[in-house]
Amino acid sequence: MKNFIKYDFYVQLFFLITGCLVTIIKGWDGWILFYFIVGIPQLISSLVRIFLKIKISPLFLIYGITILPVWISLVILITIGIDNEATAIPTYIAMAAFFYSPFMALLYALESHNLYQSLK
Repeated sequence: MKNFIKYDFYVQLFFLITGCLVTIIKGWDGWILFYFIVGIPQLISSLVRIFLKIKISPLFLIYGITILPVWISLVILITIGIDNEATAIPTYIAMAAFFYSPFMALLYALESHNLYQSLK
């Protein structure tokens, strides 16, 4: 578990820096890529933390409550397609996440750092 927390911190830091660099280099297209470059590793990390029963702080819990519905909504939007009645709520969730998810990604990385520092 200690090794996972250590490697997870460095992976999160790598993808956060990569996402920021892609955003700077590519502009608007990079901003959209930022969500996937940073979000997918954080989603995997949060799911692994749940299954490994690693200590979950309130911030990780808030992250899961706010980000998991976004990924579920994106899956629904991709599988169902664009249908106004069936995808209205998932569309609103994905649009709201467009604004708050970069801040949540940064907080997730900071919380990973705090957890890593507490093990030293």
